[in-house]
Amino acid sequence: MRLLVRHAAPTVDAPVRECAYLDALLDAAVGVPLRPAVALFGTYASRGRYGNALQWHIGLEPHDGAATLDWEDSIELKIVSVWRTSRGRIACDKLKVCDVSVDPRHKLSNVAFVLVDRVTRVVVGSRRRRLAGPLRESLAQRWDADPHFDSAPLFVESRGEGEKSAPAYYLAASWLASALGLDEELPGVYLFDSSQWTSLRADGGGRDPLVSVLDAHAMSERHRCPRCPGTLRMDAGKFESTGICAAAHTRGMGERCDHRGHIAVDGRRLGQIAACSMDEMLAGIEDRVEAREVWRLADRVPEPEDHLHVVR
Repeated sequence: MRLLVRHAAPTVDAPVRECAYLDALLDAAVGVPLRPAVALFGTYASRGRYGNALQWHIGLEPHDGAATLDWEDSIELKIVSVWRTSRGRIACDKLKVCDVSVDPRHKLSNVAFVLVDRVTRVVVGSRRRRLAGPLRESLAQRWDADPHFDSAPLFVESRGEGEKSAPAYYLAASWLASALGLDEELPGVYLFDSSQWTSLRADGGGRDPLVSVLDAHAMSERHRCPRCPGTLRMDAGKFESTGICAAAHTRGMGERCDHRGHIAVDGRRLGQIAACSMDEMLAGIEDRVEAREVWRLADRVPEPEDHLHVVR
């Protein structure tokens, strides 16, 4: 159920907040696969698991339910899952801002939106946005819009019932995509078919399908599984044209691959890499990283003596 907002609209621009260390971490995060870190802090079914993994990667506590902003109470971090539609456009889902008891104006004052591909769970970029100027005005002008009939950019959604209800603020997907300037040229973003994904999750007992990174030009209908001696079989023509395809895996190769859905992506369409190697990226996408092998981004990005904080 969607409800009207409970706080007043923003009437003044948020102050500028900047940090050179956070900027360096976000630049280095491009190409980081988040799946390996998820297993360290919760289950694959928990909400916010990839946000927890990102928090840990940049040196913060993975579980953070505080009303303060994530980075030194000056900049909020938000993961935005992105995917490519059948028309080639980049799309995203609605985004939780905060619990309804927290002022969304504060949470949205200065935000680092981290873009993560929906299929590979690899960081493909980030966008810094401040609740100021045209962005603030576009949100404020439709602040009280009806969430059911007027395409409200911000609304309260209540999940659950009775005492288990947890109302929270959300940004509408359409407004968010426009605010972030999502474009067709963003590399590393794959086509996502929600119905196919749901079917593959069902094959895996509710878990996301295992992803294999292959080369569409170097394969036929069969390819060696990167995790076991089995093979993956798929429609080679569809895979070459779309860069992604559901795959059938050889049975009898062990519980890890036998009881999961499978999907393959064309490795030639992966995005850029900053702080990890191609081997590390592939191992993370393909779920081939043991807990003892999980590396942390913050350990690879030197902290500057001066964070060059800007507040004005």
